[in-house]
Amino acid sequence: MISRFFSILIIMALLTGCGSTAINVSSEDTQPSAEVPVTGGTLNLAMKKPETLNPLLNRDDSVDKVLRLVFEPLFVTDSEMQVSPNMAEGYTLNNNGTSVTIKLKEGLKWQDGAPITADDVIYSLNVLRNAPGDSIYKSCCKDVSGYTKTDELTVRISYSKPKGTAGYSLCFPIIPAQYYKKGNVDMYPVGSGLYKFRDYTMVKEMNLTASDSCFKGKPYITNVKVRIMPDTATQLQALSSGVIDCACVDINQLGSLDSSLSKNAVHYNTNHFEYIGLNTKKKLFSNVSVRQAIAGLIPFDDIISDIYINKMTKSITPINPNFPYYSDVGISAYNIDRNMVNALISTGDLTKSDFTFTILVNSENSVRMETARTISRTFNENGFNTRVEAVDFAQYSQRLLSGSFDMYLGGIRLSEDMDLSAFIGSGGTANYTGYANGNTDKLIAAYNSAGDEEGCKRTLNELNKAISADLPVIGIGFESEALVTSGRVKGHKQPTLNNLYGNIDKWFIK
Repeated sequence: MISRFFSILIIMALLTGCGSTAINVSSEDTQPSAEVPVTGGTLNLAMKKPETLNPLLNRDDSVDKVLRLVFEPLFVTDSEMQVSPNMAEGYTLNNNGTSVTIKLKEGLKWQDGAPITADDVIYSLNVLRNAPGDSIYKSCCKDVSGYTKTDELTVRISYSKPKGTAGYSLCFPIIPAQYYKKGNVDMYPVGSGLYKFRDYTMVKEMNLTASDSCFKGKPYITNVKVRIMPDTATQLQALSSGVIDCACVDINQLGSLDSSLSKNAVHYNTNHFEYIGLNTKKKLFSNVSVRQAIAGLIPFDDIISDIYINKMTKSITPINPNFPYYSDVGISAYNIDRNMVNALISTGDLTKSDFTFTILVNSENSVRMETARTISRTFNENGFNTRVEAVDFAQYSQRLLSGSFDMYLGGIRLSEDMDLSAFIGSGGTANYTGYANGNTDKLIAAYNSAGDEEGCKRTLNELNKAISADLPVIGIGFESEALVTSGRVKGHKQPTLNNLYGNIDKWFIK
C-alpha cells in the first residue's frame, strides 16, 4: 500500500511533500461534454528510465503508472478509497482476520493466451517477498506468514496477526508464472492489461499497443508511446509543448501550466499529508498545551483556500477523512481562538516571549514556503517571535534526520491502510519530531491488529480522537493531485489514488 499499500516514502515524500472537514475533490465540472468515441490514434506519455519493466520489482512511481496499462492488480482502490475486486471476484477474511481467501474470476487470460490461475498469484507473491525493500508493492507482503493454493482459482494468504485491512494489501499486480520463470524477460513484459508491450528502445521510448485479451475489453486508443524523460520538470515542459498528452501534476506545479492545459485538470484525492512538525524533544514543544495553543493560531481555512486553492482535504490528524474507516466523532477542533490560546499558554507558566523559534522549510517547495510565511506572520501578529528558515532539500533532509530544528513544514505519502506506526509511533522511521506516547502506540497497534472492518473503524476512531488532542503533528490536510491532458485526448477521465490512467479504455483521440 502506498508502496501501493504505498510504502511511506520517507525523505522523498517530504519534498513532494481543527476538526477534520472533508472537502471531497470533484472533477465533474472540468470534464468535457460527451463526444462520440472514435478508434485509433497514439497517446503520448512519459516516464523515467526504467531499471526493470517487471511491476513487482520496479521502484519508480512514474514507471509504475505506465505499467498499470500492461498489468492488472487483483484488487483496486476506487475514487472513494474503497477496495474493489478487479481480477479477483472478491476476498473473505478467515480465522479472526489472520488469513484471507482470494478467488480469481474465471476465464481470464494472459496476453500470450495462457490462462490466469492461482499458480500465477503464488508465483507473484514469491517474487514480491524477495523484491527490493523499496519496490512499489513490497509492503503488500507486510505481515504475510504464508500462502497456499486451494484450487486452480483460489489462494489463501496467512498473516502473522489479525489484519482487518487485508484488502488494501491485495492491490498488487500479478505476473504470469510460466513466462517469467524462463528468466531474462523483465524488460519484455507480458501482462493482462488493456495494452501489451511492443518494444523498448533504451533511454528513448517504449511502445504499447491495444490488447485483444483484456477482460475489460479493448480500448479506443490503439497505441501508446512512452517517452523516457529524466524528471517531472521535463515532463511538464513536454506537456506544455505538446510532446506528451498526459502528466500527473501537484499543487506546486499547477500555476506553471498554460490555461489551455489547466482547464483540463482532473483532480483526485491522495494520501499525501501536509503537516507542521514540532520538535517534542525541546522543552517548549514537549508541552501538549503549547502544541494545542499553536494549533489554535494557525489559519487553516485561509491556507487551504488561498494557498492550496481548495485542492486539499482539511485534517488536523494524519488520518484521511476520505478513508472509508474514518470517523470524526469526538475529535478535537482547532479554529482561531486567541482567548483559548492565551489560556493554554498560561497553564504552562509561559508567556508569549517564550515563543521564539524558527520554522524550517525546503526552499524548492513554493507552496510550502508560502504556507510557512503565512504561519510565521500570524504567530508574530499574536506576540510570538518567529522567522522562516528556508534551506535546500539536502540540508532540509539532514536537519530533520538529526533533529536540528524547532518547527518544520513537511509532507508524507501515507500507506493506503492508514498504518501510522512509522510516522507517529515511538521510534518510527519517519517520526522526525521525536514524539513518543505509550497510549498512542497501543492505539496504533490495536488498529493494525483489528480482525475485521468494524474493529478497524472502532479502533481508528479511538486513535483519531487521541492524536487530535495530543497532536504528535499538526495537520494541514491531504493534498489532491491532478491528471492534466492535452486537448486532443477526449472522453471522461477518472484518475484514482493508485491508477492515474483509470478508465483509459474510455478515452479516445479526436
